[in-house]
Amino acid sequence: MKKVLYLAVIIGILTSCLRKESVEHYTLSDDSQLSYTAIMSGKTPKAYMLLFPGFGESPEDVLASTDLPFELVHQNIAVFIPVLRNGSESYGFSSENQENIAKIVTAICERHNLHDTPYFVGGFSMGGATAVKLAENARVKPSALFAIDSPIDYKRFLYATKRDIEVYNKDSQDSIYSQLYRDIEKIKNESPYEIADSTHSAIRPLIEVPVRIYIEPAEDWWLDNRQTDVLGLNIIDATCFINDLRLMGNKNADLIITRNKGFRKSTNQRHPHSWSIVESKDLINWLNSMLHQ
Repeated sequence: MKKVLYLAVIIGILTSCLRKESVEHYTLSDDSQLSYTAIMSGKTPKAYMLLFPGFGESPEDVLASTDLPFELVHQNIAVFIPVLRNGSESYGFSSENQENIAKIVTAICERHNLHDTPYFVGGFSMGGATAVKLAENARVKPSALFAIDSPIDYKRFLYATKRDIEVYNKDSQDSIYSQLYRDIEKIKNESPYEIADSTHSAIRPLIEVPVRIYIEPAEDWWLDNRQTDVLGLNIIDATCFINDLRLMGNKNADLIITRNKGFRKSTNQRHPHSWSIVESKDLINWLNSMLHQ
């Protein structure tokens, strides 16, 4: 019996070692202000994911907040988390940062020999908007795109933020309100989506791209804990974005609405604006299915 137990332990250790992923940070050789974190296994990946953090998040924050990158690697999908010039406070959907992301993607493909490998794009919060913009601009479209509780229409976002500042004086409690308003005002016309644009020209390149938007509205939580009403929630952007894509002919555009799944992993405290609203295995099953279409 002891020999069987010892054998089981040894097999478990070996299996763990075989599945162990590497986490490496690379800086671009021709631009030291651009970099990326790579999470990979030792095998040649069948696909790769460009994963974008939310505003204020580093790659380390992402890895501490969700098991999604590691679950992707266990499914032989390599993960790359870009880092832009302003680090965690970069506005990835801006045209300047989109150009920098293109440089990072080129460096990734060259270093890891991924030029002919299918890829996905996704992100959390503002990182989701970055992913949407990248998919719109990409010459070779991703096999699928997802965004997690992301503000996508930045004219709507600015109107809500201005209201929070001028009517509710929220910037006196948290300076992030005035910072976001000041910075995004300069690049609002580069928004990846605009509800008021009846031509929907920005999202037209996504008609053939499979899309998922995850959202946990939790209106009562926002009212009680942040004094925020629906105008300040990303559910507006999410529903309009998916509806417009469907009306334009996208047959694979889905809105995933969750309930009571939002928790911050570091504190285990309730927060609907969290990576945890995504069930990793379900998302990965969907991504895998898109590779075979």
